Amino acid sequence: MDYSNRERAAQSGRISRSNDWKLLLCLVLIAVATVLLIPIWSGRQNANQARRSTADYDVFMAAVHKADGIADPLQRCLSYPNPPGSDWSEETTAAYCQLLNRRSLQLSDIDAMLQQGKADEVEHFFQGYLDTQLHDPKQPGVFDEALISAGFDHASPDTRKIIDRWKQLVPSSPFALAASGMQYLDAASEARGTGWDSDLNDTQVTDMRQLLALARQDLDRAAALQPAMTVVYSDMIWAGALDGDDGYMIQAAERGLMVDPANFRIRTQMMNQAQPKWGNAFGGEDEQVREIEPLIPRNPLLRMIVNAPPVYRLTSADMVRPFDVVRQLKLAAAKNVTHFRLTDLADEAYNQGEFRLATELYSEVLRFDATNMDALVWRDYTMRKVGDIDGSIQSIVQASQRFPGNNAIGAQLGKVYMYTGHVKEAESAFLTVLKRDPYDLDALGGLGDLYNHAGHQPNKAEAIADILISRYPERPAGYIIRSCNQMDHNLPGVYDTIHYFIDHFGDDPQWKTQTDEMRAYLLKHPEKIGV
Repeated sequence: MDYSNRERAAQSGRISRSNDWKLLLCLVLIAVATVLLIPIWSGRQNANQARRSTADYDVFMAAVHKADGIADPLQRCLSYPNPPGSDWSEETTAAYCQLLNRRSLQLSDIDAMLQQGKADEVEHFFQGYLDTQLHDPKQPGVFDEALISAGFDHASPDTRKIIDRWKQLVPSSPFALAASGMQYLDAASEARGTGWDSDLNDTQVTDMRQLLALARQDLDRAAALQPAMTVVYSDMIWAGALDGDDGYMIQAAERGLMVDPANFRIRTQMMNQAQPKWGNAFGGEDEQVREIEPLIPRNPLLRMIVNAPPVYRLTSADMVRPFDVVRQLKLAAAKNVTHFRLTDLADEAYNQGEFRLATELYSEVLRFDATNMDALVWRDYTMRKVGDIDGSIQSIVQASQRFPGNNAIGAQLGKVYMYTGHVKEAESAFLTVLKRDPYDLDALGGLGDLYNHAGHQPNKAEAIADILISRYPERPAGYIIRSCNQMDHNLPGVYDTIHYFIDHFGDDPQWKTQTDEMRAYLLKHPEKIGV
């Protein structure tokens, strides 16, 4: 037997086992190193990403401030930066800016003309808008937007009076009837509220149906008198949806598309109803995308409708958020969408704690809707959350300069100054608004808050509380100011104010903070019953 071969074989086996142990040890060391290095690498990546995000934000907001310094509304919109990392179509963005910034008759103009007996001039203007929409392909939706810009899609007693005067002066005016139908439709939507059908009470349903009947009556008459008014059909679709009348909704869409298959408002309403939560009407979202995409060359505004479904999926209350929701939000915002959908994306970014992203998206909302108070208020909040105090002040100052007579913006200017510790500037801003309107609710509430706390003038705060409670007894502002003053100084009457507030406003979630503070006061300062 060849022992030398056996020895060589044994030696070879020992070497092989030794190499295996060395290899195993190397693998273990690599694994340990990987575990130790991944957090370091990840931390560096996150830090680099945060620096890039901050740099992008700084560049973006500098461009926003520059654009906000432009007086001309259209040029301001066109000069705005697109969101960082986005791929917006210049054609669609320009078309949207032009649509929203064309000069047309405002409600005050229409009211003045009607009071002077010049209803024929009002008719002439709206006929001109309609002719332009029908015959100038470079101005899609100009008539539809003129009715919206005038404020007829928002229900209010003052608007109702103006419309009724118009209808009285020109009973057969299709434009007055369209405006009336739009206003009744918004009133019906408000009467219904925002809950699901199963959550509505009998009063909500009854009031909604009464107003819907009035809306449908005027919209039907308007369409009969002037079938080319596409805006009427988009409102009919919405009316049919609210009423649960699918036949009416589908028929309205068919009639409207016969006039203009690429109409922005009609297609927007159809896509809205195509969502799964509304029963996938009109073939569902995918079918609507297939129908709309070939029409984009005819009307670039339609690109925003095609891009809407991802926004619905990320922001609808009935949808489960994906694990990578922030990345998906950025992807959705990278494409052109309407300022309504941008608002949805901004709100969701806020909910996710992505305050820089929310600030950028609220800025885009304000690009297209410069007096949107919700966007102004929440953008200020998110800017302060990321430490951009100077930017928040600059933004609201610029807005107040563009709209010097806007009381809502003026009151918000006072609040921003107050939140950032500029007491004198805040007081001046509130008083400027109150010179125009001594009973402006926001300005009075803000000034009372200022006097209660940073201003250290409780007597003035109490005087404002008296005015608010006398003027607006159904609103909480006066009671909040009074209770703050009374709780701060343990004044007589504090318990009466607290109980009144809790009894009347304590169940409303928006006043939870104030309610909690009052209940905490009661725990710390128990009432002496019967003393």
